[in-house]
Amino acid sequence: MSDNYDFENEKEEKQIAYIDLEQLQYGVDVLYFLRKKLDNFTIDCLRKVKDFHNLEGLHKTKLENYKAHRKKYDAAFLTLEVQGFIEKKNDGKAKPYYLSVRGFQLIHLLVQEKNKEKAERE
Repeated sequence: MSDNYDFENEKEEKQIAYIDLEQLQYGVDVLYFLRKKLDNFTIDCLRKVKDFHNLEGLHKTKLENYKAHRKKYDAAFLTLEVQGFIEKKNDGKAKPYYLSVRGFQLIHLLVQEKNKEKAERE
């Protein structure tokens, strides 16, 4: 170690800025990257969560054909949850899914994509 080491700067650099991870938003590049990794079925699951967001949340086991396609639904919901687009909230007896802040970002991106496709067709 050199004799000129600045301990004051070391202390300043080690200060950690804490952020609320519930409010963390993705940058545009990350959002586009993660969106491209999602298939149509997973996007449809995200839209279903959006439809129930202001109600009681989405209980995936109450979906019409959940039992027949359980593995597919479970994979889609797990993907969305791991990527941070949806979150479970414990309501006492169940854990319904809700959109996260990042989920709303993705919904906004999907609306933009749909509007762009519509404009290109006209």
